[in-house]
Amino acid sequence: MDEIRLPQIPKETIRRIRQIVDYHHGFTPKDDDIHRIDDMLRDQYAALHPHRIVRELVVTEIDKDLLRHRDSLGSLEFERIWLEKTNFKYLTFASMCYRAGIPAATISLCRTAIESGLRERLAEELAEKGCATTSELPQATWKKLKALRDKALGDLIKTAAREEIIAKGDIERIFRRFKLRDQGGRKILDKFIHGDIAWMVDFVRDREEDTTVVGARNLLQEYKLISQMKTDEIAVEVFKATYEIAEILYFGDA
Repeated sequence: MDEIRLPQIPKETIRRIRQIVDYHHGFTPKDDDIHRIDDMLRDQYAALHPHRIVRELVVTEIDKDLLRHRDSLGSLEFERIWLEKTNFKYLTFASMCYRAGIPAATISLCRTAIESGLRERLAEELAEKGCATTSELPQATWKKLKALRDKALGDLIKTAAREEIIAKGDIERIFRRFKLRDQGGRKILDKFIHGDIAWMVDFVRDREEDTTVVGARNLLQEYKLISQMKTDEIAVEVFKATYEIAEILYFGDA
């Protein structure tokens, strides 16, 4: 079988990529960044190549705020935190899913990142308060993790606020800054990961005046298609919010 090779990305495609990113994501990528990502993805995906470039540009832009802490902490410490802490592991998986074009999985993994991140950060904080020596910390942290394993997300948020790890209301404040607006962050995460189609249809209709689907075979199919309309957009906004929460938990600001 002959090897499939993509032609050099044309100028018109670059222009269209810049327009899409600017319109949907609020920043204008440089041509050099588009060429770099084009080279990186070249020959990996014969289909939807420009679409995958857009996704890579979006993830790279979201990464920037977190990566600025590398300069203040140093590369070794930053990489240690990134590789060791649970919420960054799930954020990495969420990023991989978004790049691969699976936005529903991105939302689910962001939900996991927030919950697991709060649980681990709480366990570390509580363990430090009860430890006399550094050598005792790993075992003490494990015990606290086990004690927190049955805590729901709402309980973890309240406990984290009480321990001054993240301020009360910060998580909802972060979510409201994005296009999710009046919807609570936890509700969005829960409804999308549980596939609540009826809620998702209402969510889309609250934001789009015209939600008619041309060509739908019946009303049920139309509703199912409507429920998927905002999944990609929601994935980006949830991803941004989850990054900010992770930044507060381990770098102290956002």
